[in-house]
Amino acid sequence: MRTHALFSIFIRNFKSYFASPIGYVFICAFVLLTAVAAFWPNEFFNTNLANLDQLNAKLPWIMLVFIPAITMSVWAEERRQGTDELLLTMPATDFEVVLGKYLAALAIFIVSLLFSLSNLVVLEGLGNPDLGLLAANYVGYGMTGAAMLSVGMVASFLTGNLTVGFVLGVAFNAPLVFAGAADAIIPWDGLARFVAQLGVVAHFDDPARGLLTLTSVVYFLSIVVVMLYLCMVLIGRRHWVVRSAGAPMSAHYGVRTLALVAIAIGVNALAHRLDVRLDLTSERLSSVSAQTEALIEQLDPDRPVFVDAYISPAVPERYVQTRLNLLSTLRSISALGGDAVVVRVNDTDRFSREAAEAEELFGITAEPVPASTGGRFSIDEIYLGLAVMSGLDKVVVPFFDRGIPVEYELVRSIATVSQQTRRRLGVLTTDASLFGGFDMQTMSARADQPIITELRKQYDVVQVDPAQPLTERYDVLLAVQPSSLSPPAMTNFIDAVRRGQPTAIFEDPFPFLDPSVPGTAEPKRPANSNPFMQQPPPEPKGDITPLWELLGVRFDPNVIVWDDYNPYPKMQEFYPEFVFIGDGGGADAFDREHPVTSGLQQVLTLFATALAPAAGSELSFTPLLRTGVESGYVAYQDLLQRSMFGRTSINPRRRHVKTGDSYVLAARIRTDETQDTPAGDHDTLTRDQPNVTLVADIDLLQSAFFVVRATGQDPDAPVSFDFDNVTFVLNLLDELAGDDRFVPIRSRRPRHRTLTAVERRTETAKAQANEQSRLFLDAFEEQRSEAERSLNEELARLQERPDADAREVALEVAMMTQVGQNRLQGQIETLERDRDRELERIERDLALQVRQVQDTYKLAAVGLPPIPPLLVGIVVYLRRRTLERIGVPAARLRGTGGRIA
Repeated sequence: MRTHALFSIFIRNFKSYFASPIGYVFICAFVLLTAVAAFWPNEFFNTNLANLDQLNAKLPWIMLVFIPAITMSVWAEERRQGTDELLLTMPATDFEVVLGKYLAALAIFIVSLLFSLSNLVVLEGLGNPDLGLLAANYVGYGMTGAAMLSVGMVASFLTGNLTVGFVLGVAFNAPLVFAGAADAIIPWDGLARFVAQLGVVAHFDDPARGLLTLTSVVYFLSIVVVMLYLCMVLIGRRHWVVRSAGAPMSAHYGVRTLALVAIAIGVNALAHRLDVRLDLTSERLSSVSAQTEALIEQLDPDRPVFVDAYISPAVPERYVQTRLNLLSTLRSISALGGDAVVVRVNDTDRFSREAAEAEELFGITAEPVPASTGGRFSIDEIYLGLAVMSGLDKVVVPFFDRGIPVEYELVRSIATVSQQTRRRLGVLTTDASLFGGFDMQTMSARADQPIITELRKQYDVVQVDPAQPLTERYDVLLAVQPSSLSPPAMTNFIDAVRRGQPTAIFEDPFPFLDPSVPGTAEPKRPANSNPFMQQPPPEPKGDITPLWELLGVRFDPNVIVWDDYNPYPKMQEFYPEFVFIGDGGGADAFDREHPVTSGLQQVLTLFATALAPAAGSELSFTPLLRTGVESGYVAYQDLLQRSMFGRTSINPRRRHVKTGDSYVLAARIRTDETQDTPAGDHDTLTRDQPNVTLVADIDLLQSAFFVVRATGQDPDAPVSFDFDNVTFVLNLLDELAGDDRFVPIRSRRPRHRTLTAVERRTETAKAQANEQSRLFLDAFEEQRSEAERSLNEELARLQERPDADAREVALEVAMMTQVGQNRLQGQIETLERDRDRELERIERDLALQVRQVQDTYKLAAVGLPPIPPLLVGIVVYLRRRTLERIGVPAARLRGTGGRIA
């Protein structure tokens, strides 16, 4: 290859484009269009993400117009000026001519992209964008542009007219772009999906998510190679008559081109099979964990898993990250699974065909969620659910709330339906009711507790009656408040623990969230709570002391642990007995070497007691949860106070003894012989081999923590809790069952970068609005209290008249009370109307301030990026005008009475 000839052609075409201000005008238009597409839509601020998702969705359509504007003059201008024959007489091959012109067009496009980097400057000013994600985006822009440039060059080689070249460039590139909308054009789903995979939109999707994949690189490179070969064929037509001597050379080159296309298809199929990918995002947004990859690779293609996802195309801001995580995880798993995982993502709108299918087949319905647009609140109904099927097994996730770990939920569902048999989890029947049923006291149906619903997604969950000897083995046994067992049941349970049954024991001295469950030292609750019927004596409880002796642990139900550490300073209403386990507590809160707790960040326990190894115990005692040193204890007998009616409540004057010690609230207890024994391998277990995880609190299992987990981080809430209670419980059950497949996946938390600058501005406005609302509500309450106090004072003065008859006073009091109540009600209604009117004004002003903040950023984001290319174009124009005037007599210049000849 003669590089000097190629370089000469490259320089000639590149300089000719930028020698005129027209080139800069096109670049300025391109930058303006990209800025408008990226920042002008309301969705940019509604999603509150510091990325270019809005631009990514529209860039192929922008290129459909901009790319032909570059390529239309590549060869058509040579023909128009008659310089094509002169160019072909140069000592250069057809390939060097085509490649030189292509590289020049590509360089022009790259310059345009460099000018559009001003979009990144805007994003940097609005937040803290993921530079790795943006780098992948721009690599995708470059590859997409490179492919479309080669197609546009073919159009230019077919004509000598610039306008026709532009139109043909648009027409030839249109199928590649419109293929992305195949589902809206083609009524057959299978054909629509096939056509979509042929277009640039589907292959640009990977770099748009921060991924560089071999599939996308090979796809774009294949288009470039095939199109450049077509350009060489079109240039070589001038030789056909001479070389062929009448032979049909067009058929010959047609076969060559088809052969090249076939090779390109084969190479693309191989690249798709290899599935090499590189995640450039800093937060690893588009990658699944190594554990997930291993689980997916183990799937059997002969028993494929089908995933039907029903996802709304647009969701409120607070669910945008969840939707992105779900779509990204589905794509990654689809790419990893190959023929073993078939993923179908359905864009589901309310009242659509997909919505009807989701409800009829899987019971997935629209979920009402709060939404905020421009400061105004509303309720939207969205779909974020899926069904996972394999054979006759099926798992349905009806809705992915914000806090649900997407990768874990999806991978666990796939692994569960793909396995032939599930592990068995036994739930010991105690006074802590976890299963649903009919409640005789309330005469209504009771649903399963969320912990049971969660466990059914992974395990074969069965109820275990401890009244009979526990001879059957389970992969793991869950015992909640075993102190409530009867003496025979307690004996059977302890015997099962002694024989090495892997067991998770949750025992609580004071069940705070479920008062129906007796504490460790409390008697069993009466079976009948009707106060008008005679109460039978409660059933006696079994002695749990032998269990503590077997486990070699000290468990004191008369001591409640408290701690001063509170990571939520806005919430000072928490009892000190609400113990937050976290690294901020000042001690080794979690055992970072143990798989159960290695990835945890925060766990909340309520009114738990302390655990410690008993003196002389030979069992292994591994602390899992530990308080800080700013802690102490409360005596159980000092914890409660009883009213004259027999009701109990927390004693506000209880004595908190500070010890400065760190207390263990959960521990792994086992014998040395079981250290390396899988929990589910029961054939190797012998007597006197306890294999237990003991937790001194049953409140961790309550539904409140599942609600907190599902809610996730709420941007509109004054405080967003981030507890790992559910993760901790599921991890310890999996570890006992010898199933560590999902433990590392549960702790993954992909984080998307947000528009922090906009958040700061809008948060200031929201804080001011909240303060105004608080002050007005305080004033409203004061005025209402004053009105009630005035009425009460009038009634008191009337009743205190010493000379009045008692009957007359009673009658006057009744009449004045009626009149006063009516007057008070009228005053209150007036105050409430004023309150509602004022709150509406505050909300309206807040919405206006939010819109003003967004509009300010929007105008700056759209107006500033086109300025650099515009300034360069003006400088080039002025310089060209100056050079044109050099050596020209003043009399011949325009504006001086002359004219340039």
